[in-house]
Amino acid sequence: MHIRSLCAIASVATATASVGSSHAAIVYSGPLNLSVPVGTSSPLPRLWIDLDTFATSTTASFTGWDVSFSGSNATFLTANSQTLSNNVFVSTGAGTPTPIARLDPGTLIGASSSFGSLGGGTVAMPTYTVAPGPFLANSEGIMGFRRVVNGQTLYGWISIQVGSDMLTRSITGIAYEDSGASIIAGAIPAPGAVAVLGIGGVFAGRCRRRAR
Repeated sequence: MHIRSLCAIASVATATASVGSSHAAIVYSGPLNLSVPVGTSSPLPRLWIDLDTFATSTTASFTGWDVSFSGSNATFLTANSQTLSNNVFVSTGAGTPTPIARLDPGTLIGASSSFGSLGGGTVAMPTYTVAPGPFLANSEGIMGFRRVVNGQTLYGWISIQVGSDMLTRSITGIAYEDSGASIIAGAIPAPGAVAVLGIGGVFAGRCRRRAR
């Protein structure tokens, strides 16, 4: 997608947020580099994340967590929520377990998105034979989610960097819309506007420079 198109999407995202609520705001973690542990022990080692504070832990006793990530081989990792009925991920709608969809920057995440029926899913590479997925080696992808907080459904995204295989993966950013409005995949707050985060943040930076 061209930079100009992404900047236009960012402008639409700003307008959408304004319509949703006068207090609408994107809550963004900032750039992250959270390694997802890999292992075959039982239970599997996990990265636990609190979506309210962005605090993390690799200890199962961690309280207040919302999502967790784990993996046992080089072709997939799993994302799970604290409760099956709360955090649900945008899915591809095919395969068992259902693969989580890899979203392009600028994709709308909201009530019309195709969410999985359970609070979990597989971030799978195309080589995973049980449930082939769209996440690729040596690339960064975005997954969408929804979560219920105090009875309100909030929409957000999580970006994942994959290395040469699924044994090397990390969470690079998290954001959600705190008003219940839809959010653009990769959308982050920027001075006076909403920018769209691209690989390495390059799209966000260029949108801000064009706005000056």
